[in-house]
Amino acid sequence: MDREFAAAGFQGVCPRHTMTAMLITLVAAIFFSAQAAELRLSEALQKAIVNSPKIQRSQSQYRESVWKEKESYSGFLPTLVTQASYLFDKRYVFMDVNLGGMPLSIPQITPTTNLYLTAQWSLFDGFSSMNRYRSAGAFEVSSKAEQDWTVFQVEREVTLLFYKAVAAQELKEVAEQNSRALQDHLRNVRLLKKVGASTNYDVLRVEVQLSEAQTELLNAVDNVELSKSRLSEALGDEEDVSGVEGGLPRLRTEWVHALGDVKKEERKDLMALQKKSEGLSFQEEATARYWVPRISLFGQYQYYNNRNDRFDDSDSYRDAYNYGILLTWNIFDGMISIAKSKQSIEQRYQAERTLHQAELKAKRDMQFWKKKYLYYCAVYDSRISDIVKSEESVRLSQEGLRAGVRTNTDVLDAEAELYRAKAGALNAQMGAIEAILNLELSTGKKLTQWE
Repeated sequence: MDREFAAAGFQGVCPRHTMTAMLITLVAAIFFSAQAAELRLSEALQKAIVNSPKIQRSQSQYRESVWKEKESYSGFLPTLVTQASYLFDKRYVFMDVNLGGMPLSIPQITPTTNLYLTAQWSLFDGFSSMNRYRSAGAFEVSSKAEQDWTVFQVEREVTLLFYKAVAAQELKEVAEQNSRALQDHLRNVRLLKKVGASTNYDVLRVEVQLSEAQTELLNAVDNVELSKSRLSEALGDEEDVSGVEGGLPRLRTEWVHALGDVKKEERKDLMALQKKSEGLSFQEEATARYWVPRISLFGQYQYYNNRNDRFDDSDSYRDAYNYGILLTWNIFDGMISIAKSKQSIEQRYQAERTLHQAELKAKRDMQFWKKKYLYYCAVYDSRISDIVKSEESVRLSQEGLRAGVRTNTDVLDAEAELYRAKAGALNAQMGAIEAILNLELSTGKKLTQWE
């Protein structure tokens, strides 16, 4: 074997050491590849902007509004329509005339082949086209503001789900530590029972706590998978992310002290509702002009063959044309125009009420989430203090156990308080993150830098 390795170029190297080095290299490569596959917050936000179905839908809606504005140009531009017809069979209409006492029936010859080119240009329609153009422009601005708000909203949603996944992983680690500590206690208590230093009560008490801890661990594992699944859904991924990389940020109370009232120009959703209300107001003005006469120029060119039934006989074709001015006045159309006008009035009113309701909710949401954020920050600081105290309590109880002045139950209680304090700190930190993100949504502006 040594000669084979020497021949292969591994002179002076122990084969066992070589295989060990290769194994370590392979394990390290697998570990670092798994680490690289974990998702960071900045990567998650970039992926969400590209792949999120919500953002893609809002972008499509904005593009639709752009083309609707282009559609409104039709009220100012002329129209040009071409039409062709060919008759397979016909019976002429006769016109009776009297020529010097002699009645005659003259057929009204209909062209077998007929080509039309018709142009029309509206001159006046009671400013309906102008109001439709202004309405489409307001709807386009509304759709752009709605798209910006959707991006802002998705970023907050992805950030929250990302940190929920981080918190779920950390809670899982706390649950695993608690479970391992209780397993160690159970082994110690059983050994002490064999030598008569503990009772069956101590064993049963630790077993009950271990059973509860294992249940909490299973729940923590499920929460990790659920959080990654929800994050993947928000990102628009078909498969769940393998993991998330990062820790929970420490938030500061001074971020919210300088907050003022909600400004409509900072809330893109409120701007979108306001522009939508303006668009519906212009639309109402446009539909209310149904009683105004329409004036337009028109012209028609006709190229026809009424000499024979052939469509390919170019020598038999004739042409004709006419042009002039057209007055159209819709006196009664079965209540269609009146009904549409009244519908647009109600649509505008609904948009105004929706905007007013959103403004009221924005003010109350800001105050609510500001108080919640300050509350969770205070709870987090309290839990951090509890962790320090619990760690000292665990140390003292372990020292007392070795000195014989404390029991295993005292150590168990101290460690349980420590794990509860750690879980409480994580939950409070997560509550503060959720509150600050909702506060950003209620104010419409970014308050923090997450990375």
